[in-house]
Amino acid sequence: MRLPRPVQDKFISLLGAIYTRIPRQYRPAIKWAVFGTLLRLQSLVTLRRIRKGRRVEFLDFEIANLEPFETLDPASNQILVESICSTVSPGTERAVLSGLPGARRSFPYQPGYSCAGRVRKIGKKVSGVSPGDRLVGRMKHTSLSVLPPGGLFRVPEAVSCEEASFMELGIIVLQGIRKAGIRPGDRVAVLGQGLIGQLSNKFAKLAGAGRVIAVAQSRRREATAIGRGGADEYVALAEDPTAVDRIRADVVIEAVGTPQAVVQSLQCAIPGGKVILLGSSRGIGRGVDFKGLAQDRGIDIIGAHISAMPDRESSPGRWTYREEGELFLRLLEEKRITVSDLVTWHADPSKCNQVFEVLAAGGANHVGIVFQWSPE
Repeated sequence: MRLPRPVQDKFISLLGAIYTRIPRQYRPAIKWAVFGTLLRLQSLVTLRRIRKGRRVEFLDFEIANLEPFETLDPASNQILVESICSTVSPGTERAVLSGLPGARRSFPYQPGYSCAGRVRKIGKKVSGVSPGDRLVGRMKHTSLSVLPPGGLFRVPEAVSCEEASFMELGIIVLQGIRKAGIRPGDRVAVLGQGLIGQLSNKFAKLAGAGRVIAVAQSRRREATAIGRGGADEYVALAEDPTAVDRIRADVVIEAVGTPQAVVQSLQCAIPGGKVILLGSSRGIGRGVDFKGLAQDRGIDIIGAHISAMPDRESSPGRWTYREEGELFLRLLEEKRITVSDLVTWHADPSKCNQVFEVLAAGGANHVGIVFQWSPE
């Protein structure tokens, strides 16, 4: 018997109010005991086995840990996926862990949204998916996921799970490139050479850009950006801050997400050019002369965020999430794009605190960081 939703909400609110009054040092043990008991009762009622797994959790600001957890076997409309690889989203996950403006500020928090794995068990009402199939989608940094199969994608045979685990990030970049409307021969500048920026280099070149200029504050990530990375030229602004005025790009893709980067992107564009805001902007910008930088120069500023993608009906400049995901996997399958060369750290999940310490400090020379949960 299921309680009415208003009753459930009141019960959850009551539990939350009680929980916040418990001294912080006792909360994890109490939470584990309460939820463990409820899970075992549910297991007895539904005759579903309890599975033990591990997952990355942000316990508080700047504290990441690999935590044990328990979950039930899949219900009739669900599947159990054993993770193989999950790719870190450096911008989003660093923002939450470091408490940057505009990021989530409640803990514990389970990060991750781009993971590939293998189906281990399916519910009795699931069709079109079988144990052993490799799937990719919005799954967290966790060893096990129990979820409906509808939002997941089948990994092509010729594509590794490591490559497929970039899919969510690939979709983010593809919808930005589509909105940019890059034409053959265009001069394209990509500001920011983290993972999103370097994926943008590759897709801009694939879209027909005549010259791709990688722009960053330093040269730390130059090795992966040039050549196979898609960029023809690398500009380090720390060496020459005035270089932004000489880049003169038809299209600028901003992949940093700070007010300063938005200003620099506008400076990189020619009059009448386009600036695509692909980074999730976090920060406070004051005193920016948008009239002089953008309006007087006729620059189009176009926002590109995955949350603005249509669910069903696509248009020439706006494909659906599923269409972009299928395209990304097809490009990998046909070897028209590669992402394995962007992986600079194959991390054991037990080292997650070390991974996020490096990210919080600026990421060092790392571009793509992949957690390896199990052998493929």
